[in-house]
Amino acid sequence: MSQIISDPSNHSLGHTSTARQSALRAASLANVAIRPLRHLDDFIACEALFDSIWHPEPGSSLMAKELLRGISSANSYVSGAFQTGQLVGACVGFWGPPESRSMHSHIAGVSGKARGVGYALKLDQRAHALESEVDTITWTFDPLVRRNAFFNFHKLGGMASQYLVNYYGSMLDDINGTDESDRLLLEWNLASPGVIRRCDATPGTSTPPTADHNGVAALTIGRAGQPVVADTSASTLLVGVPEDIENLRHVDPGLGREWRTAVREVLAGALSRGGRVEGFEPQTGSYIVTRGK
Repeated sequence: MSQIISDPSNHSLGHTSTARQSALRAASLANVAIRPLRHLDDFIACEALFDSIWHPEPGSSLMAKELLRGISSANSYVSGAFQTGQLVGACVGFWGPPESRSMHSHIAGVSGKARGVGYALKLDQRAHALESEVDTITWTFDPLVRRNAFFNFHKLGGMASQYLVNYYGSMLDDINGTDESDRLLLEWNLASPGVIRRCDATPGTSTPPTADHNGVAALTIGRAGQPVVADTSASTLLVGVPEDIENLRHVDPGLGREWRTAVREVLAGALSRGGRVEGFEPQTGSYIVTRGK
């Protein structure tokens, strides 16, 4: 093991033991047991859990039990979090090409009553990837969902440089509604200093505060809840998102679509020119975006 750790090409492997300890600690704090899903009953429960969260159209499912079985049989990541024997959260990912040393995390969901389970699942996934000599996990998420942006950037320490327009096409479930499925592609560098500070901190240590970024607001929320775009040449932008886009899609679908268009214009525009999402500012609900050189 000492040879692997000392090899610069495998520097992330030195964090494997600590990552597993952090994952076990997070699971304990969330009062869950996390384990791989390997049996038919597990896959049936996982399919039902995801459908209970997203409420897809009748007759369709986000992750059918047959697909979960196949991904699991291919030795990719299919794990669940259990409380008193009941599945309350699950996460599914699959390996990238061998040379990429990456995993793509396709879906993760947690019952609304569970607390801290999503964080525990992601730390378990991180430990599993590092144990498998993989140092990067990617996944997509809707850039309009503020709580996910907070979790992915502020809580986990992810970064993003790609904005994917209408990536999945029409999805038609309770969360996505009739909106187009724009996504940010998150990059989670598992052994980077920022990720280590957030994931391997000792109990009682708070998430690192957002750095002083001197950002200038490029997209804010107007008095009527509408998106307000500001033209700026600043090197660091603050790109705001609505507080609760899922509720907004139900009560005012037109305004929800306005937000989709505005975020696409500002965020996709900046990233297409070499920009990068470096973090998320909880106080204003804004992405911190550095412009490309």
